Amino acid sequence: MRILTPASHDDWNSNGRLVLCNVLKPALVAEIDTAAREIEDWAECGGPGLHHFELTDNGRRIARSEDFEPYHPVMSDLLGHGIIPQILSELFGEPATLFKEKINYKHPGGGGFAPHQDATAYRFVDHHISIMMPLDRATQASGCLWFCGRQPTILPHEGGRIDPSWVDAHVWEPIEVGPGDLVFFDSYAPHHSDTNRTDCSRRAVYLTYNRSSDGDFRGTYYEDKRQVLAEASSTERVRISVNDDFLGRPA
Repeated sequence: MRILTPASHDDWNSNGRLVLCNVLKPALVAEIDTAAREIEDWAECGGPGLHHFELTDNGRRIARSEDFEPYHPVMSDLLGHGIIPQILSELFGEPATLFKEKINYKHPGGGGFAPHQDATAYRFVDHHISIMMPLDRATQASGCLWFCGRQPTILPHEGGRIDPSWVDAHVWEPIEVGPGDLVFFDSYAPHHSDTNRTDCSRRAVYLTYNRSSDGDFRGTYYEDKRQVLAEASSTERVRISVNDDFLGRPA
């Protein structure tokens, strides 16, 4: 049985993004929240995965965890089975393969991301779809995502940051969502987020997939990313993405 309605497909085809509210049951959201907290603990105790930190007004805080799918059974099951792969197969028109996974924590004072397209950072495959799964309420004050419609190609940019003249010439829309909601967007959709100005965290799981017919590049992606970050380690800005778009401070 198909999940998406014709109206959902029209929204996706028009905007390159799709917001589905109250899709995940509270019990599943609670299970994912517990898993995310366990992965966050790994960062402080030398556990598995790739973890990144930033400096906030409240001190050193974790900014992102990724490459955890092989090590956490709850996350592994979520990423490979159930409603998310099913919706992706409807959007792709074929089965989906995991490309990468991450948790952005955005604790109070956590930095946002400059306007960018994921396509400039996600190498090896031309087209991807990402899902943003909020674990906390995402509002304008806490640094929610802002989008600017579907684009067919990569926009002018420097280091992944979209040219400011293009940014200023277009209208951006905030997407405020909460636990249980899902936000789908493709790798050409321009988006950004701001610093979390509240006293609560704005954690979100981000899952990225490509068409299965394009191949499995997850291992290749993380091998390449580790090399990129190692080469960028001498710079003054925090680098947690292949794009140089993170606005946080070095920890």
